[in-house]
Amino acid sequence: MSTAPTILLGIDEAGYGPTLGPLTVGMSVFAVPAPAVGQPAVPDLWKLLASGVCREPGRGGKPDAKGRIAIADSKELKLASSVKTTHPLVHLERGVLTTLMCAGHDVLPDESATTTTTPGTTPGTAASTMTDGKLFAALGAQLPSEAWYTGESALPAAHSIGQLRIAANQLDRTLRAANVEILAMKCRVVGEREFNDLAVNHGGKAATTGKALREHLKFAWDRWGMMQEGRTTLGIVCDRQGGRAAYSNLLQSALPGTTITIIEESDTRSRYTIEGVNAHGHACKAAIAFLVEAERHHLPVALASMIAKFTRELAMDRFNRYWSQRAVGTNVELKPTAGYALDAGRWLKDARSIYTPAEKQLLVRLA
Repeated sequence: MSTAPTILLGIDEAGYGPTLGPLTVGMSVFAVPAPAVGQPAVPDLWKLLASGVCREPGRGGKPDAKGRIAIADSKELKLASSVKTTHPLVHLERGVLTTLMCAGHDVLPDESATTTTTPGTTPGTAASTMTDGKLFAALGAQLPSEAWYTGESALPAAHSIGQLRIAANQLDRTLRAANVEILAMKCRVVGEREFNDLAVNHGGKAATTGKALREHLKFAWDRWGMMQEGRTTLGIVCDRQGGRAAYSNLLQSALPGTTITIIEESDTRSRYTIEGVNAHGHACKAAIAFLVEAERHHLPVALASMIAKFTRELAMDRFNRYWSQRAVGTNVELKPTAGYALDAGRWLKDARSIYTPAEKQLLVRLA
């Protein structure tokens, strides 16, 4: 019987369509037991982890009745900004922070730690608390250098540290019982300046997600692509990028020198195998699929979706706070924006007396 675990990797993005703010591309990586004879090569992690994970959270920002962590399409977990009874990011925060802790990043402080004010943070932030900057560092998410992405905020925003530690302990027990491990969680942030350069000079809008996707694939290939016990142990699932169906050229550019074999290219999914040698000289093989609504079918993609969305939402919190502070002392009443086209137009009109022409060039995405 094979003993080498299967490595399952999911990739998804947030912020592909907005006019303002960054594009974020998340990735999550799981190690799962090798499939037994007659079992599916890719297990349903929602079923395997059912004692600690669910698809739908409880009401009012709470976990479900069993206290489980909701891991699902981020669009279904992000609450409307108009919600007053709880924080709109409550479910994303719970899911991302608890899984990150189970991946080995103990980003939360000891509740008994002495608090001291930290220069440069928002009011109420303390040295002993977690900040969004610590989260970004744990995810390898580097925000753009523009002034509107500076200034850390305290986290958690919707939970106590104790609540999150309890949730993380429950999830950790579930993972251990199922012999499943979260190996990595990452997020690539593509800021407005880089987004515009890629879209205008390097292949159009698809190039923006393409660059981040290639970086994630190269990371996974070099780290987990090795053949073990005569079988492919790396499986990658990505949410399909718009209406695109052909990805062999993108895969070849991400992993030059490899052999890409097309298994299927249809209206709903595109599947490939990749064979070659990684940066460490090891013979590698991986299977990769691009699926429509992949985040509804594969838990690693759903978690990647949550990572990307949570990162973008926190970046937009910085964006809105910066510009609101710039509006202080003026006659401008500047309401926050999520950056999507219609509301971005409203925001740009309301803020036109605050930003300079040079800043507008950096603010607005061109594609």
